[in-house]
Amino acid sequence: MNPACLKLTSEQLDAIREIANIGTGHAATALAALTDWRIGMHVPRVDIVPLSHFIEIICGPETKAIGIYLAVEGDAPGHVAFLMSQEGAQRMADRLLGLPPGTTKGLGELECSALMELGNIIVSSFLVAIGELTGLTLFTTPPALACDATASILASLASMLAATGTLQKDALTIVTNLEQGESDLEGFFLYVPESQSLSTFLNALYGERPID
Repeated sequence: MNPACLKLTSEQLDAIREIANIGTGHAATALAALTDWRIGMHVPRVDIVPLSHFIEIICGPETKAIGIYLAVEGDAPGHVAFLMSQEGAQRMADRLLGLPPGTTKGLGELECSALMELGNIIVSSFLVAIGELTGLTLFTTPPALACDATASILASLASMLAATGTLQKDALTIVTNLEQGESDLEGFFLYVPESQSLSTFLNALYGERPID
């Protein structure tokens, strides 16, 4: 596949959407189990996005956000990020640490550790579901956490994707919103498989030839 010019048919996009829906559903279930909250999930959006427009895939680019990033390794390498507002991250830290709501006013080492473990667990659930569907072996590297404006976090991710050499122009992005309606808490789950991984997924599902 030419990474500078990513093209997929509608049938191939539907197949990727099926993978995304199953994976993100398991991620939402893991988040609900961790927090004992009822978690809602939007249907994943699957789009081909120029890296130069990466900051537009999530609304509120100037919002102060927490981003948890994990690289995906194994049979189909890729990249996952989980983003939430800084206020939402503080409320999530309260929940994870068993503290009364409103206790956390900043994110110290303990709070960041809890949030990174959250990211690790929900991403692992996502990958396990995809692995069961496709028969592929997928695993993550240790999580990293960033605190910045949403646009800055996404711009840094786009630069890192471009630096891999596998996504020179476009990226297939899978984005879904995970919501806890009662507390008005929202997070964004973003998955970007590397270009060759798309052929790996489709071949595992349907025995397709590599994408041109």
